[in-house]
Amino acid sequence: MTSGNRLTLAAGVLAPLLGLALHVHIASKAEGGWSGFTLGLLLWSALPYVLCVLAALVAKRPVHAAVAAACCLVLDALTYRSVFVSPTSSTAALGLLFTPLANLLVAAPVGYLAAALLLRLRSAKAR
Repeated sequence: MTSGNRLTLAAGVLAPLLGLALHVHIASKAEGGWSGFTLGLLLWSALPYVLCVLAALVAKRPVHAAVAAACCLVLDALTYRSVFVSPTSSTAALGLLFTPLANLLVAAPVGYLAAALLLRLRSAKAR
């Protein structure tokens, strides 16, 4: 494994770890402490990051998974802001339930494909 791949593998693991830390923080803020619901929410929210780590570990180019996880992290940070920092409605907390689905269906695939496209353009330019 080259040093470049080690660096992108580290990034492919670091972004998911930051995402997991954010979700542990969110779950710990739950009123009434830990419950089955907060544990389920934590597991549901962690799923996109677990898949990104698995993709980083098995891929030839872990940068794809690193960018996918970074996109998920950005969406989660925006959701955190809209729920906890500056909520605009009483239903803002529903974002905590639907953001993992958006991460799985939109953010991670878009990040993965964007990284693949950028790498392809870069290699085509180098020729």
